[in-house]
Amino acid sequence: MAPDRYSLGYRLIVPSFIIIALVFASLTYLIYTISQTIQDDYSRFSLAAVNGEARKILSAAASEMTAADLSGNQVVTAAMQKSVKEALTLLWQRMNHDGVIAKADGTILFSTLPEDRCRAIITGGNSGYYIALAPSGKSRCYAQRFPLWDWRVVSVDRNSRSLMDRSMAGLLLPAVSLGILLMTGGVFLVLRKTLRQPMEQMVSALKHGKEIEATGLTEFDFIGNAVNDAFARLHERETALGNELQERIRVENELRASDEHIHRLLSFTEEGIYGIDTKGNCTFCNLSCLKMLGYEEEQLLGVNVHDLVHHSHPDGTAYANRECRIYLAFRDEVNVHVDNEVFWRSDGSSFPVEYWSHTVYEQGKVTGAVVTFIDISQRKLLEDQLIQAQKMESIGRLAGGIAHDFNNLLTPIKGYAEFLMQDLAGDTPAVAKVKRVLKAADRAQTLVQQLLSFSRKQILEMKVIDINQTITSFYDIMRRTIRENINLRLYLSDETYGIRADRNQIEQVIMNLAVNAQDAIAGRGEITFETAFVLLDDEYASNHAEVTPGRFLMLAVTDNGCGMDKETRQRIFEPFFTTKGVGKGTGLGLATVYGIVRQHGGNIWVYSEPGKGTTFKVYFPIVDDQLTYEPHVPQAELSSPAERLHILVVEDNEMVRTMVDELLSRRGYDVISTEYPKEALQMVSGRPLDLLISDVVMPVMTGPELHEKLLESYPGLKVLYMSGYTSNIIVHQGVLDEGIHYIQKPFAVTEFARKVEAILNS
Repeated sequence: MAPDRYSLGYRLIVPSFIIIALVFASLTYLIYTISQTIQDDYSRFSLAAVNGEARKILSAAASEMTAADLSGNQVVTAAMQKSVKEALTLLWQRMNHDGVIAKADGTILFSTLPEDRCRAIITGGNSGYYIALAPSGKSRCYAQRFPLWDWRVVSVDRNSRSLMDRSMAGLLLPAVSLGILLMTGGVFLVLRKTLRQPMEQMVSALKHGKEIEATGLTEFDFIGNAVNDAFARLHERETALGNELQERIRVENELRASDEHIHRLLSFTEEGIYGIDTKGNCTFCNLSCLKMLGYEEEQLLGVNVHDLVHHSHPDGTAYANRECRIYLAFRDEVNVHVDNEVFWRSDGSSFPVEYWSHTVYEQGKVTGAVVTFIDISQRKLLEDQLIQAQKMESIGRLAGGIAHDFNNLLTPIKGYAEFLMQDLAGDTPAVAKVKRVLKAADRAQTLVQQLLSFSRKQILEMKVIDINQTITSFYDIMRRTIRENINLRLYLSDETYGIRADRNQIEQVIMNLAVNAQDAIAGRGEITFETAFVLLDDEYASNHAEVTPGRFLMLAVTDNGCGMDKETRQRIFEPFFTTKGVGKGTGLGLATVYGIVRQHGGNIWVYSEPGKGTTFKVYFPIVDDQLTYEPHVPQAELSSPAERLHILVVEDNEMVRTMVDELLSRRGYDVISTEYPKEALQMVSGRPLDLLISDVVMPVMTGPELHEKLLESYPGLKVLYMSGYTSNIIVHQGVLDEGIHYIQKPFAVTEFARKVEAILNS
């Protein structure tokens, strides 16, 4: 367990232990130094004595060596050197010393010591007293020279250790250390026993908030009394502060809850809100404001908002600060509403806004303004789409009315022209002229049919079809129609989805889009047809007028042609609008596509930019009914009726009625014709009747109403309706009611005769 460094015992015992240890270490060092000095002096003395004896031996040998040198006897000289070495060895042994004899160049001649110590001694000094250091220890030495033989004689003290090292004084260190530890432990135990109980008593009282009782120790009792007094005053102050704090907390919580509620409301509104002071600097901004403008809060606070987001008009011209209508709220104390201006985002883009600026007062003084704004981009888009839809609807009604009148004119023109073709024989100039009349009538009929398609007045024979199969089977016709230097690519969905549609009308949509794409490509190019399942959700529907959320099959036709600008895109579905030269287009192709798609309950959108091509996306509602496949049945030749049948013709247009009467009479039928339904009821009364041929919309009585009255007298009477445009009487949302026989004006004579024959024979 780690000691508590902040306890009283630790603070007393540790310093005491350190002081005692330092005193002990100092005394030990002093004793050691004194013993070293004594040992050094003793060694000097003993070595001086040994050196004196050695000098005597060398002096005695010097006289004898002189006589030997005079005689020149080397044997005697060697014997004398040996005798001197032995005498010095006996001297060193007797006086408990060691020695070394070496030449002046350092060569060792004799030694009583190991080689490493000899080397250290020889190199450690020259003459006199010195201390030589060796790895095995230090040696106290005394050297003298003997020049006659060139000797260096060194006496070495064997006892190199100090008196303290050689005595038992070294045992004092662990003994004293142990004593210090025991003394420190004793002091700790005494302090622990004396201080712990009163301290624990005081701590326990403080922990439980009780008054500190007397401990019997003066110092602690003095502290306890002071603490008791302080606690009494603190308790009084705590009670007062507690009451004040509770009240403050209550008020702060109420304010915080109110602020958080207001901030939450402001943060989760769709409207952008920001506040400005009288200098136009931002003082507050909510989350929607930051999102719409693209700034972080720290980038907006304290900055002049006009210079940042309101500096230009919608056309990009500068908007001077002094002209800013937002500032009127605090300059003139006028509340301002502007329904169409622009704000600028952080990325430099602008967006249309509607904003309100209201004056802010604090203590009756104007301190700034609060600005609320909304992004009206979506509103403007929907308004444009609505205006476009209303315009197209108005044009459609006009086109439908024109087509109705043209159908009534074209019907007798085509009929009588065909009569002339039947009456005229051979290849005469008159026949050629009639053919040109028929050709012009056919072209006029095509234009009328396109107008009817645009105005959604075309009669549709709806069946559940697979558009992928329709595109695939129609591919060969498109390939023969589109230029060879344009590639046609199909990317059709793997899954099969059924749509309720008129197959002929869908083929017309495909062909018109393909031809339009071809005309947009100057040279070589590519047209892509793609189908895919898409789910249009509520968000998509909210961004596109007239779109109902649900499952759709998308048909996309894309080209890499010249593309279109915004102005052209806004008018491409208008009848007779074309960007082609004179005589190169009627301007009804895309108008026809628009009408057919809308009549099928679908939607069409165009995406295009100049130089980047165009994509038309058509969305047809998906149905879950079983697909229908109709085999091709060749038309049978017309035959004369086996018996004379009776037909009632009721048509308010005289030219059409006369032409139909003549046509049926030439075919051998007994025909009764009239302009008025009530007159028709009187004319057939009591006469046989096999078929009613009637216009749908007539004065006083409609065709179906006339048929209902005739059924009372002629049960099972068959009827063929003819009309120039759709009517909700027999057609609902452009789809012919089941079981109704109908022929569209204008019609060919043979087509009409074949229709009548089929009804009578059914």
